[in-house]
Amino acid sequence: MGFLQRVELPFVSRWINDDIRPIESSRRTWGFLMFHNFWLLVNCNITTYLTGSALIPLGLTWWQAFICIVLGNLIATGVVIINSLPGSYYHLGFPVFSRAVWGMWGSQFVIWNRIFLSLVWYGFTAWVGGECVYLILLSWDPRLESHITNTIPSDTGMTTAQFVSYIIFSVISLPVIWIRPHRLEMFFRFACSITLVFFLVLLIWALTTMGPAGFGDTITYGSPLPNTGGPDSVAWLMVYGIVSTIGSIAAGILNQNDYSRFATQPKHAILGQAVSFPFYGIFSSLIGILVTAATQDRFGGEAIWNPPTLFAQLLAQNETAGTRAACFFAGLCLVISQIGVNVPGNALAGGFDLAATFPRYLNIRRGAYLTAIFSVIVNPWRLVNTATTFLTVLSSYSVFLAPMTGLMISSYLVVNKRKIDVDDLYRGDAGSIYWFSYGCNWRAPVAWLVGVVPCMPGFVAAVDTSVTVSPGATELYYMSYVYGLLSSGLVYAVLHRVFPAKALESFVKTAPSAGELQEFHLGKWDVTLAETPNVVDVLSGHGGKTGEPVATKTDVQWRSRKNRPCDICRKRKTVCVITSVPPCLFCKGRGLECTSTTPSGPSSSTPTAPTPARPRTPDVDLAHPATPASASQGRNHISSNRDASLATSHSPPGDASHDPAVASPVTSSRLGARGLWTLEDNENRTAHSMGPAAEQDTYVLDSIPSGVMSSPDDIDADMIQVYAGTKYPWDPPVHFCLLQDEFAPQDNAAKEAASNAIEGLVGPYGPILVRLYFKHVHPVLPILSKGRFLRQYASDKTKLPASLRGAVYALASVFEKKDPSLKGPFPFQQHQLADYATDCLQRELDSPNLAKLQASLLLLHVKPNHVDSIEHPRTWTSTAEAVAIAQMIGLHQDPERWSLAPWEKRLRRKLWWAMYVTDVWSAVCHGNPPHIYPASFNTSAIAMEDLRSDEDLSEDLQIMVDPISARFHVSTGARFLELVKISKTVRDLVDCSFQVPRLQQPRPEEATDHARLLEMKAVLRDWGDMLPHGLLMPAPERATGSSNNAPLHLAYHAYQALLFRALMSPATNEAKNDPSSNLCRWFGTAVAEFQGFARFMEDVTAEDLQGFWGRHARSQLILCGNFIIFLFLQQPKSLDLQSAWSLVQTLRSSLHRLESQADDVAKLLVRPVLLRIESLFSQGPELIRQYHSARVVTSSAQGDVGSSSQSQ
Repeated sequence: MGFLQRVELPFVSRWINDDIRPIESSRRTWGFLMFHNFWLLVNCNITTYLTGSALIPLGLTWWQAFICIVLGNLIATGVVIINSLPGSYYHLGFPVFSRAVWGMWGSQFVIWNRIFLSLVWYGFTAWVGGECVYLILLSWDPRLESHITNTIPSDTGMTTAQFVSYIIFSVISLPVIWIRPHRLEMFFRFACSITLVFFLVLLIWALTTMGPAGFGDTITYGSPLPNTGGPDSVAWLMVYGIVSTIGSIAAGILNQNDYSRFATQPKHAILGQAVSFPFYGIFSSLIGILVTAATQDRFGGEAIWNPPTLFAQLLAQNETAGTRAACFFAGLCLVISQIGVNVPGNALAGGFDLAATFPRYLNIRRGAYLTAIFSVIVNPWRLVNTATTFLTVLSSYSVFLAPMTGLMISSYLVVNKRKIDVDDLYRGDAGSIYWFSYGCNWRAPVAWLVGVVPCMPGFVAAVDTSVTVSPGATELYYMSYVYGLLSSGLVYAVLHRVFPAKALESFVKTAPSAGELQEFHLGKWDVTLAETPNVVDVLSGHGGKTGEPVATKTDVQWRSRKNRPCDICRKRKTVCVITSVPPCLFCKGRGLECTSTTPSGPSSSTPTAPTPARPRTPDVDLAHPATPASASQGRNHISSNRDASLATSHSPPGDASHDPAVASPVTSSRLGARGLWTLEDNENRTAHSMGPAAEQDTYVLDSIPSGVMSSPDDIDADMIQVYAGTKYPWDPPVHFCLLQDEFAPQDNAAKEAASNAIEGLVGPYGPILVRLYFKHVHPVLPILSKGRFLRQYASDKTKLPASLRGAVYALASVFEKKDPSLKGPFPFQQHQLADYATDCLQRELDSPNLAKLQASLLLLHVKPNHVDSIEHPRTWTSTAEAVAIAQMIGLHQDPERWSLAPWEKRLRRKLWWAMYVTDVWSAVCHGNPPHIYPASFNTSAIAMEDLRSDEDLSEDLQIMVDPISARFHVSTGARFLELVKISKTVRDLVDCSFQVPRLQQPRPEEATDHARLLEMKAVLRDWGDMLPHGLLMPAPERATGSSNNAPLHLAYHAYQALLFRALMSPATNEAKNDPSSNLCRWFGTAVAEFQGFARFMEDVTAEDLQGFWGRHARSQLILCGNFIIFLFLQQPKSLDLQSAWSLVQTLRSSLHRLESQADDVAKLLVRPVLLRIESLFSQGPELIRQYHSARVVTSSAQGDVGSSSQSQ
């Protein structure tokens, strides 16, 4: 059990892991060329080259065989395109879509069949690849067999040298298996280039060197068979040849969804298959026929079909250096070709299927390696005695595969009408519409048997030639693929029509169009399982009991087509999908306003009537999975349905039933029919976090109907449950109180006046200031949701809080000289905008939300007063206010499992960590305990994807910013992540060494403080050397006028100053004279490591100074300057003073240089620390003289003591 726990994958269940879920956009990397290259490798290889060897020996002429090859490939192309549609449109793999056909458990039958084929095909292809390695070894040593003693029995069909070659090929294939499917592009390009060139060169060589005799009888041979009349006639043998050609690729046709799901767009998969599949299948087979015929007379009329054998015979005839070199390169090209088909076509295919069979423990990579390892059990060396035998066996197996393919096509096109409930494909209980009866769809095996059983006599006779069957049975077997495909598909559709699966039928009837459903699921699943970990629990099979009857989906309410598309989707020319109520999926996922101004009437954002009660377990929204009922197991509800859904549990804000006086509809907190909520876009309502100590227990809140909260006195509050919790006490439900905003008339008037004053001041400069903000401020402090802000600003900027607009304007206003379009200074000052914004914020805080927290954080960074030489107390009090806002709106709680849109989760997490960083450095600036402490939050760590979210702008928004600001820069995200990392370490440092001391007693942790400090020092050891290239000083990709990386480096040096102050504590006068004190022990290290700060200041340029540094940079610079003063004043008596004094001189020189280059704003950063350094410098010579005098006195006193000791 311990081993299984160690190998278990993260975020998995019995039905899902990250490799079998619908592919998210970041992994959809297969364009047209990728599919072209994939089919080039699959069809341009030795197996396809040998196709003619199975057809011509049957008695067909070469042109008859070629017709079979052409028709077989064309038919196979059509089937493969149709069968790959679920993968192309829904990005579902073969094993997952098989659940929709066979049932959740029934799909195991078809998956295990495909696993078996992967083992067989991988083993065969690897053995053929071993023959290619054998050819390479022969080119090195034509006497290879005599030099490697054969110890293997002859009945195995191989020698020791051949087996060694097989092992070598298998080993060199292993690194390629490691490559993930969405990252195969470079390998595909390389392998395709080698393969295509080799086949062309081979054909040219064979035709130009075949001699005067021309082609052998492979082409000139005429068939003696009758044209018609039974299974041995040319007509039926051609039918068999066509089916054999299809059957040789039947396994690849069956699981084509495993590859089409990586398509960037469906058309790329369809066109890539339509062009390359038939062309290269025909091309490779024709080359095989022509090369074999052209070289036949070289070997006494013997037709040698296998390329490695062909080159080995050439080498046996002529062992010259030229022939050996040609054989070496031919073998090398064939090895690359075989790896190119074996890894993506067989190893990955087995990996997909094994990952779906054991999703808890196997991903694609592990499954692919297991396929490679266990393929040896099929004894591939026995499969290749003759090409005809091998192809007969595998083409015969298409008897079983064709009906499986027919079932998939019929299920997708006829039964499901291209409508798939993707969520239910990962539900392992009766709540899934694909559960059918006990997890099996009995219609599938019945239809499959209809396609298989009639062909079995012919199959048996083909495998065992001693068995005799009727001509009719043989002829049916000859067309087994076509018969099995069509008959099974037809019977499957009929059975579903006569004996419908009620839940599936209801879903197909009530769901929107297939295109809308596809776009809905594409947006919904465009997250990783790590971002939504609780979806695994919800979809793992706990939602119902095995064998329960499945309720229907007749209650699913989908909105009509009226008022679509919305304005944004119309401009983007994309499908506008509205599941039940606005907003559409595109606007919802990006936090945009969803409106329509089409002639059909204005778009309403008012919810439709409440969704009727749903008897089955509520659907799970993967991106936002925590519906109120989804995790109800483990604790009892007063009402099992809770009025069936949240839509009926709470009256939507602005609903006429809630407030008859409301004249116009407002946006609901409900974003869709699947348990998705927003805490932001609730007009005239604010969501307040209901913490554990709130007025009512959170478990009780989950069971109280909304009427209890709002009746009979019409209390203007609703409870929103964003997470249902579990039975564990440490995992309670999470609720927010949606409170009606009520402001006094004078407050509304004051806010409106402040907003008008801000816009009046700014006038036409607003767009310029926004552009300057995103160019200079945002790269250093990326706390705005760029796309969301710009979209709201462009549509109606007055809907943005006036405080946020004022803060953005204020911070950008100091960069007026950086805009060449401006002919002079702005007609306003930063402090005017900041004053209006601050005044407005105080009134807006009665309804806190993310935008007002952003305003609060930004206003902290306005430039300080000119007279301030220390940080203003307002910084600390404003930080406390911002922390209160963040906690009030619940940012201190991890939103990962909440039923919120992904953009909202990411923005909440980003803002919390921005708040954390601000609190830490404000505390350090003022020497106060931080407001946020470790036990006060559980928000998960910020990730690059949180910072990437909403950063890449659409074309209509790119005109609002400079080109450099229109996309996400990884350096911006990495910079902020490093700042968070440093801030967390500083926070730990404050906890360890800078707490308020207890009266007259040591802290219990004091004994371990020093060890903790050493651990903190190790966290950021070699920090500068470990930074990525984009975060170095100076910044390699620095935008003009942006400080970029300088504030980050300054924060690191401020951390260093605090760390060494803690390590050298207590820095008393007594410690200076005690060599064993912390001060003496760490002084030399501190001086040496703080040389890095001196070098940093020398690297800072005037360009750096003109960028955005943030308010805390000044305090951090003062902290570093004061630490250098500390080192000078606390120099131990036993050490030379010069090292500390040189730091003072270097810093002073850098500060003077920077002050002479700084503008008015930059001088506010440099001037305070320069004042301190100048004050020390003026007293420096006297302090040095005193220091040396004290050292002389101390040395004399120590000498007297020593002399006295000796005399005694």
